[in-house]
Amino acid sequence: MAQTMLPKDIYDYLSDKVLGQEEVLQKISVVLYKHVNGIKFKNILLIGNSGTGKTTIMKNIQRFFTEHEELTAYKAMTIMNANTLVSEEGDVNLNRVFKNVENDIKNQFGMEIGEADLFRLMEHATVCLDEVDKISAKNYGKVNVTGLTIQHALLTILEGEKVLYETKVYNEGQAKIVRRFVDTSKMLFVCGGAFEELYEQVYNLMVNKEDDRRLRYEKYWSPETLSLTTKVVFKLKDCLKLADLYAYGMMPQFISRFSSTAILDDLSKENLMAIMLGAPDSPYALSKSFFATFGIDLKMTDEALDFVAAKAAENGRIGARALREVFDKLIGAIEFDPFGTEKLSKTGERPVITIDLETVKQAMPAPA
Repeated sequence: MAQTMLPKDIYDYLSDKVLGQEEVLQKISVVLYKHVNGIKFKNILLIGNSGTGKTTIMKNIQRFFTEHEELTAYKAMTIMNANTLVSEEGDVNLNRVFKNVENDIKNQFGMEIGEADLFRLMEHATVCLDEVDKISAKNYGKVNVTGLTIQHALLTILEGEKVLYETKVYNEGQAKIVRRFVDTSKMLFVCGGAFEELYEQVYNLMVNKEDDRRLRYEKYWSPETLSLTTKVVFKLKDCLKLADLYAYGMMPQFISRFSSTAILDDLSKENLMAIMLGAPDSPYALSKSFFATFGIDLKMTDEALDFVAAKAAENGRIGARALREVFDKLIGAIEFDPFGTEKLSKTGERPVITIDLETVKQAMPAPA
């Protein structure tokens, strides 16, 4: 890796594509720097509500490796659901991790990649396991044997052991079965999950004062009541302890394989606004592309955009998905009949549908 690329350079790349989550991206940038420079590192665990960006982060780590030619040795990567490691019979098959990595390598470098190159790329791969909260050892207060089994099995590769792997390689068109050890100590594991019940678990523990942690309160001026109002301030990242993850059902041995636990923030109105205007797959961008197929431009006033972002922020626990839900309520009927909406104007060179604040308010109640 070029020595000029520092952790901050990696952060600048990721933060340009992942809006918000600065603290999390800083941690990931340091781990990636260590990974590609052969510096001893541990893996990283992402905790965040659905829609806050875990999968987006994983996909952009993949883009980071792909778009930097000097990182070719680290391009192998797979993103998979942790639950897919178990069969219908309840058996855990870690070979699925290696097979996914191998398939990615052959898709990028060709089916006839040599044995030495194949295993070298596998040993420097990044494995992203999503929904690891679903492999908790507890399920509704009962022991989750499947989750416990998967956690135990994953310890083998998270601990950096050598795992025997059998596959087929080709040489001048001839297939050959090879069995070699894969040194997983060089592989990077990025695991993530929503851990939704963990928020309530810790919050209730603090409400009931079961340990030394206490909730924080803030006063703010309420324009509705024209008085000072008190609200509870609770952020999981400010008060999470490892003991909380153990109580949730994650094995101590499993958690100890991660250098840090990075907790994603719920998305603010400003974050949601930035996503709506800047993300190529935002509901606004996708809707603009849809209307373009009819030769129609879609525009939203600043007031309308602000209202939609504020409405989505009311349900910040589901992040960008809240933005999609709110926008769909607004745009659904207009997409159904673009030429029949009263918001269509044909006075310019191209027809334009303009969404103003009045249109938004008609589609949904005002944000609190």
